Amino acid sequence: MHPLLYIFPCSALFLEGLLLWRLSKHGLASRYPHLTVFVLFRFLGDLILFPINRYKPDWFAVAYWRLEAIALSLQFLVIWDFFCGVFPRRSALHDIAWKMLLIVELGILPAVLLLGWNQASSVHYLYLHLSPVVEQYLCLAQAILLLTPATVAWYYHVPLGRNLRGLCLGFGIYVLVRSVNVASLQVFRGFVSYWRLLTPTTFIGMIAVWLWAFWQYAPSPEQAGLGDDQYSQWKTEWQHLWSRTMALLRRGI
Repeated sequence: MHPLLYIFPCSALFLEGLLLWRLSKHGLASRYPHLTVFVLFRFLGDLILFPINRYKPDWFAVAYWRLEAIALSLQFLVIWDFFCGVFPRRSALHDIAWKMLLIVELGILPAVLLLGWNQASSVHYLYLHLSPVVEQYLCLAQAILLLTPATVAWYYHVPLGRNLRGLCLGFGIYVLVRSVNVASLQVFRGFVSYWRLLTPTTFIGMIAVWLWAFWQYAPSPEQAGLGDDQYSQWKTEWQHLWSRTMALLRRGI
């Protein structure tokens, strides 16, 4: 491997270690446990992959995709940390946002995963333990799931603190870039060498944004209280939408 390419794993390890230190120093690890587990797993995974890539490069692909399959699963839990931070259980908008998230999970998420699996099988592109096409669609599904609570928060003017803003911004850009990476490689084959650098660069950028966001504990400001009449109206509308959605799903099944 070219010596310049060692910048990516070394930078990732340094930033991940620094981020874990800041999370533990201010008690943020207990407030964002799934995010902490994800960063810790990536840190340990990079520690394992670095010597494998250096001394046993023929083992790298198998080790990478096995670790990547676990990391992709942990990314769903990062979204859950964001949701719980924006809409705590005592929040009036928790029920509305939760039902909207369930609608997305029951409707869009299965379709996205099925599309990715069918496309991967049709082109015989199953690569070891995880298809890059499936990875692409998983990241797209995660981007949609992250966008759902962020849209509800924006629509109802829910203020976000520095921690949650950085979490959403860094993770959102990262999964969006990964979702278009495989498609871009298929369309612009001449840029393969450049696109391969895009994902690690974006990951380092995400960790850097998280390091800025979680450098200190900056919770969301107190959410503005909703009037009882306004909240009752919103809740009634969402209950009606939820009933119609579940009825359509039962009819489809």
